[in-house]
Amino acid sequence: MEIAEQLIAQRIREMRKRRRMTLEQVSSKAGLSRSFLSKVERCNVSISIAALCRLANALSVTMEEFFDSEEPETEVIYVAREDRRSIIGSRDTLPYNYEVLIPRRGVRQMQPTMISIDGRKAKFELRRHPGEQFLIMMEGEMNYVCGNREFTLRPGDCLYLNPSIPHGPKLKRSQRARYLAVHTSGLREHRRH
Repeated sequence: MEIAEQLIAQRIREMRKRRRMTLEQVSSKAGLSRSFLSKVERCNVSISIAALCRLANALSVTMEEFFDSEEPETEVIYVAREDRRSIIGSRDTLPYNYEVLIPRRGVRQMQPTMISIDGRKAKFELRRHPGEQFLIMMEGEMNYVCGNREFTLRPGDCLYLNPSIPHGPKLKRSQRARYLAVHTSGLREHRRH
């Protein structure tokens, strides 16, 4: 497992225990199976951004709180390219590489993430999560399914969607894609830590 995955797994467990919630309570609230959540907390499986977003809502936290240590609230955050964190699954079957662009905890409404996906490893599946989502295609080409619609995305193309509808990338085996996804956690109220 990558260090970042271990950190996320540890934070999920800590947040759940701090709220005195059981695996059953959190998994039910997040729409995940208890066994999957247990495997995530033990760092036996990688978690998708969509599932992590549902967990954030179930635990009433922002996505950012899973990624980095606490720091004072600031109005401006600068992160040099070399300081970004990639979350790469250690299993060959995981088709995604997530690069969290602003890996700082705190109350934020948006989470920008650079996502790279390899069509040779990708298994097409639709996901749902709360909030809002914006994509801009950076490199490659892929189709992106939103409900019963399918869009072909090429560099510079944008897509804005309500992620509560089933959605996800759909690549041919020969395709690779890199895109920026900006999503909100769906939390209605923002709290101070």
